[in-house]
Amino acid sequence: MTTGNQSPSFFARCKTHIRAHLATGFLFFIPLVLTYLILRFIWGFLYDALLPVFDLAEGQVTYLAGIYLQITIIFILVVSLYILGWIARTVVGAQAINYWHRAIESIPFVRGFYRVIRQVTDMFSDNNPLSEKPVVVLEYPRLGMLSLGVVTSRFIMPNGEEYLTVYIPTIPIPTSGYMAFVKEEDVTETEISFDEATRIILSGGVLAEEVTRAHHKRKTS
Repeated sequence: MTTGNQSPSFFARCKTHIRAHLATGFLFFIPLVLTYLILRFIWGFLYDALLPVFDLAEGQVTYLAGIYLQITIIFILVVSLYILGWIARTVVGAQAINYWHRAIESIPFVRGFYRVIRQVTDMFSDNNPLSEKPVVVLEYPRLGMLSLGVVTSRFIMPNGEEYLTVYIPTIPIPTSGYMAFVKEEDVTETEISFDEATRIILSGGVLAEEVTRAHHKRKTS
């Protein structure tokens, strides 16, 4: 326990650090597990449904026939996703999707995980409002430490000073992050796109060199 201006103890900082990272890891892990279970269920359902079509009795599934069956399942999944995407862009489809979102988010336990999945997928959709925003580098959370951010708007202070509103995504879920008000001269605008910045963030920086090299190569070619 601390009093006055006394800084938190080492153990208190460790506890906060571990708890924060465990929570972030949990939020990242659960959507992956749910996605895996859903895909596994769909795959198993299609596999069992198509076995009679391929006339593959138990114990007689040859290697080649199994490959044909798996290719067929993948084809069905791709076509189904394409059709769903096409329907979703219609007015009726959009209304149906909104109804589905509201129904899922009314379930207490599922609501939190479903929102995380939605936010992550929305970041890669064509309708993402951040996709056309400039990506900048700024010193955050302290001087000497650089962070990637997205300029979302401008903020006017009561004294008339104008600041940039910068959204700074976090790892591993870039839909959660921080908002900072900084002066324009305190940021460096990059030429990479929002999608490229998102790839860097989602990879934890592993793809930073690959993405930036590919970007500069495209510019010079």
